[in-house]
Amino acid sequence: MLQAEGCSEQVRKVIILSPSDIFPPVDGNSENIYHIVKYLAPRNVLGLLLSHVFSQGGPVDLSHSNLTIRYCPPSVFDRLQYKSFLVNPFYFKSAHDLMRDVGADIIQCQVLYTILVGYYLKKRFRRPLVLVQENAEFIKQVKFEAPRYVTFVLRWLEHLACNVADRIVAVSEVDKRHMVELYGIPEDRIHVINHCADEETFKYDRDRGREVRAAWGIGDDDIVMTYVGKMDAPHNTAATQYIAERIHPVISSRYPNSRFMIVGQNYEHLLKYERDGILFTGFVTSKRDATPNLADYLSASDIVIVPMDRGSGTRLKILEAAACSRAIVSTEIGAEGLEFVDGEEILLTKDVDEEFIQLVLRLMEDEDLRKGLGQRARKRLLSRYSWEREVARLERVYEELEAGAY
Repeated sequence: MLQAEGCSEQVRKVIILSPSDIFPPVDGNSENIYHIVKYLAPRNVLGLLLSHVFSQGGPVDLSHSNLTIRYCPPSVFDRLQYKSFLVNPFYFKSAHDLMRDVGADIIQCQVLYTILVGYYLKKRFRRPLVLVQENAEFIKQVKFEAPRYVTFVLRWLEHLACNVADRIVAVSEVDKRHMVELYGIPEDRIHVINHCADEETFKYDRDRGREVRAAWGIGDDDIVMTYVGKMDAPHNTAATQYIAERIHPVISSRYPNSRFMIVGQNYEHLLKYERDGILFTGFVTSKRDATPNLADYLSASDIVIVPMDRGSGTRLKILEAAACSRAIVSTEIGAEGLEFVDGEEILLTKDVDEEFIQLVLRLMEDEDLRKGLGQRARKRLLSRYSWEREVARLERVYEELEAGAY
């Protein structure tokens, strides 16, 4: 490890391989990487390799004397999106050069698709490898009814990744159990480190919420229900369909002043679900200094709904809504792995069914219930989901590896 100038303490050096850009973050995975880097950099020397895949082209807004940020050069391989990291020679070379320049003690792969590059670095430089896997990818694709050849390749790749990684980080106990059962990984090699919401960025702001409502022509007395997601993901496509075909007709017939905001990028293929009272906002940044930002859109909302019938990803939409003190109605799978109490901090149903709609109507009719649920949800968020605490847990994973436990 590197010895810090002017002191005897040695500083850990980590290289982080990201499959996307994080300036700005566009989904739960990139939010995760952004905050890991933000909280690791003050105590560790970091080399971060990013890609222009899914990039919004925003300015780099993280800087620290310990932090080196590089981008893989754009190439035709980027057309393959996440799959490009399995075969892109430019990414392999960029990772090799950054690893050499930083002299990293630990290699960290963010998400499954960077694992071959990470494994190459592990063999080449003889350093331990950490895989941060936001969900069990094979299980996710089975639920999405992907073609058999896709699930076969993913299971093979995920099995390989879990076995070559010296430590695995899962986002929930549910995903940890999947990896133990699917691939026979010893439980002590898998650590659960939760995703979180930045409590300073995500908090209720009535005035900025009113500005968002005014910009979209939403009146003070209108009731707004919001769904947030990256809209080219299959589970978000399905949720939008359920909103348009199941939820909206019942709600709007009873409450003509109801509005649904669908927040997220790559929504163009969903415009067939556009209805009177359903608004597609496009991408909204989570950056605190942006006006408006995602916290402002959540502040403009009365209820956040999560009508998901299949699981994937980080459940970040619920964490951010809770941080903004919003009342939340979700399916159980939409909130899978999160520690919010049904009936006290969130309202849950098994399916996107009549019960789901009735819970939304109940909240629409009871402002005190909405307020109480939202306040208790934020209280749970503050006590349980802190980036600073979770990143400290990640550092303890590094300590295990430094002690030779791999």
